[in-house]
Amino acid sequence: MDTSKVGSAVSMAFRIAVIFVALLLLAVMVGSIVGVRFVYATVDYVVDNLAGRSGLSIFLVKGIVILATIPFFWAIAQFTRSFIGLIQMGWSGALGFYKNWYGIVIVTYVAVFFFAMYAASIDAYAYKFCADTPEGIWTSDIAGQDPVYGIEAKHCSREQIMELRNGKGKLPSPHEIHVASVSGQAWFNGTTGRPLVWYDILPNGEYKFFDRPGRDPNTGTPLNEITPEVVGRLRQREALQDSVNKEKAATQSAQEARIREVADLQTLADQAEKQFAGGDYKGAKESCDQVLRREKGNESCKAVRQHASVKIAQQLVAEGQTQLQRGHFDEALWNAEEAIKLDPTNPNAPKLKEFALQMKPHALN
Repeated sequence: MDTSKVGSAVSMAFRIAVIFVALLLLAVMVGSIVGVRFVYATVDYVVDNLAGRSGLSIFLVKGIVILATIPFFWAIAQFTRSFIGLIQMGWSGALGFYKNWYGIVIVTYVAVFFFAMYAASIDAYAYKFCADTPEGIWTSDIAGQDPVYGIEAKHCSREQIMELRNGKGKLPSPHEIHVASVSGQAWFNGTTGRPLVWYDILPNGEYKFFDRPGRDPNTGTPLNEITPEVVGRLRQREALQDSVNKEKAATQSAQEARIREVADLQTLADQAEKQFAGGDYKGAKESCDQVLRREKGNESCKAVRQHASVKIAQQLVAEGQTQLQRGHFDEALWNAEEAIKLDPTNPNAPKLKEFALQMKPHALN
């Protein structure tokens, strides 16, 4: 036997053995890396989807998933524990998972994951697609068309989400609020600037205000979010209304004052008539003088004052004649002049004045 050939064969066998060991070590290393990354990627995928749709803390969800998936990864390890098992899984396809309990555990966990995704997605409208149909808002977990009207579904808008949550009792219904003063109402949050009031406009142009978004409980109309521009218009309307109210108040006050004035004048006029009827001609004249100073055209008091003046003039003439007989010529003269002022038509007053003037010098002599 040729020793050189034997040596060459041994050397070749050694090289093959080294390559095999190297490949085996590489396979183990790759398998370990792939296995670790598979575990981390699987956990991250499940946690991200469940936490994102449920709104729960990602730390809480990750802790639950890590503990809950221990049997799942154990089953994966058992199912793929040998190179032969991997080959059989490849040849058998998906049916390989149903041939032993490890595969059934894996399939069960996959099903549980999708059930959990369904539960977490019930209120996750940010991930859903919406279509406004004549029967209401149709929702789906994937893009497409609603099966009845064929309307294209798009990512749910904020308004659609609010309407869906309001209709399912997730959001409280809006309550109408009374805005007594535009300047005194808090329209926006002082810290965030977000609106605190929503509104609806009636057909007559009047505004109705509510404490939260949604629909008008009476009309079903979607409520509008208050804006600085709307508040500005409301301030202008309030200022105009205040001006109109002030004018109305001033007019009403003037009317009320006029009514009181008329009532007071009528009371004085009635009093003057009673005084005249009772023979108090001086009192009747004074009452009517008050009325005529405030209302020159009062016909009732004009007549009473004229008749009272005639009566007073007659009384003055009579008193003057008495004073004349007593020799009190100055007093008689004063009575005559006063009577003439009150009633220029009195025929006796000028005679009394003339006679008093004639008699006065004789009295001095």
